[in-house]
Amino acid sequence: MKPVIIAKGLKASRLIRDYAARRLDFALNRVWHNIRAVTVHITDENGPKGGVDKRCLIKLSVPGLPDIVVTETGHTISATIDRAIHRAAYTVQRLLSRARSFSHAKHTMMLSEFA
Repeated sequence: MKPVIIAKGLKASRLIRDYAARRLDFALNRVWHNIRAVTVHITDENGPKGGVDKRCLIKLSVPGLPDIVVTETGHTISATIDRAIHRAAYTVQRLLSRARSFSHAKHTMMLSEFA
């Protein structure tokens, strides 16, 4: 599955998309097979004025879970992308872990009824 990465209002947007794709691949490597779709929107809200105006929105679709949406804003594009991807990866791993433990507990409870 290839992520959809959209960069608007940024210079060198191809480099930014490549950077985001590499970071996503690294951060989500362990859970990539569970993810159905990834969309990343990277924007510069104020243009070249500067300030806390770089925004990264990540939407992940995982079967059996609600869509995961993470938004980060910051001064630099790379730091904003890194924080958003870190939060998204942490959230996916946490939700998948909870789903597995819930499923395991439910299965164990069903088996104990037959013992």
